Amino acid sequence: MESQELHPQDAADMREPVGDGQGTLRQDISTALVSLYKQHLGKGPTRCRTYLEPDLVVVILGEGYTAGERTLFEAGKWHEVRRVRQIWQDSMQERFVTTIEELTGRKVAAFMSANHQDPDFAVELFVLKREVD
Repeated sequence: MESQELHPQDAADMREPVGDGQGTLRQDISTALVSLYKQHLGKGPTRCRTYLEPDLVVVILGEGYTAGERTLFEAGKWHEVRRVRQIWQDSMQERFVTTIEELTGRKVAAFMSANHQDPDFAVELFVLKREVD
């Protein structure tokens, strides 16, 4: 199979349209999830972007680790921080899912979380149940 190069115009085609009427929904989801982080973790991310597809909501949050977590990173305790953060995200599942369902008007079929230390990112991913035609 022949490999295909990604040309600059192809990358531009991958960008979300800004005039698709979903800008407010993306902003509402970002604001709601950052708020949940602040309320239940004690610190919220300073960056957040939500991506919408017909059956998928992806929220990428940046710069959200607490001072305590960063101290543990410096001590070489990344795996412990990641494990505790995953436990926290799992315990937030009901709140996250309820928020997405209320904002999108759709049921969530699956929820997944992931974290990355450097650069500092967390991802909350929601697979929505298919709409019935």
